Parts: sequence; structure tokens; C-alpha cells
Amino acid sequence: MKISRKLSAVSVILTIAMTVTMAVVAQKGISLVRRINFAKGRTTSVQKGSIRRGVSHDYLLKASSGQSMTVHLAASGGVCFDLFTPGQSNILAECSKDWSGELPQSGDYRINVLPDTTTERNISYTLEVTVR
Repeated sequence: MKISRKLSAVSVILTIAMTVTMAVVAQKGISLVRRINFAKGRTTSVQKGSIRRGVSHDYLLKASSGQSMTVHLAASGGVCFDLFTPGQSNILAECSKDWSGELPQSGDYRINVLPDTTTERNISYTLEVTVR
């Protein structure tokens, strides 16, 4: 009886330890999400930010199928962006500074701005997005 209680206690402790370890491994950093809304009559939005290792900035914008979108990223260091279709089912650009194309579906597109992972310093950037 005492042996089964000890085994049960050890089993519970191991399960908790494995769960905590998996949660830590699953964390890739912090993502700050912002929505891009275009001013009335405007087709371009400019977003400025500063980013560092362990943090990404996600920009969501609503667009329609068939519209054209241009994304340009200017940065003082190693920063790039990934561009995802609505539902993140497809990636249109991976670690890019520039992308332009026709949008395949309607919904919220996600632009994920990512820093260089080899530096601890803050990197300033300007993201320009045009949708027509």
C-alpha cells in the first residue's frame, strides 16, 4: 500500500514537471498585436515601432480578395516580416523587407514583424502598408 502511494505521488510530480517543461518550451516569445485601420480616403498606413529579441509585432488588417497590397519594411538593423493570409493558412512572404501582390481571399491578413535573434538591442523600424 505504501509503495503504491509513493509511486502515485512520484507519477503526479513527474506529470506536473513534464507539463511545466512543455509550457516553457512552447513559449517562443511575446507577440504584441495591433490593428491597422486606414484613415478615411487613404490607402496607405505607416506604422513605426521598436523591437527586440523575444518580441514580435503583429499587425492585422482587413482586406478583400482581388485587392492589391504592398508592404515595405525599413529598419536600422536585422528586422523582417512574414505575411499570412486570413486564418494563417498560407504564408505569402517569409522574412521579407518588401512584398507586393494580389490578395487571394477576404479577411484579416497578419503581418508579423520579427527581430534579428542574435542581438539584444532594440531595433527601430517603419512599416508601410498600401491596399488598393
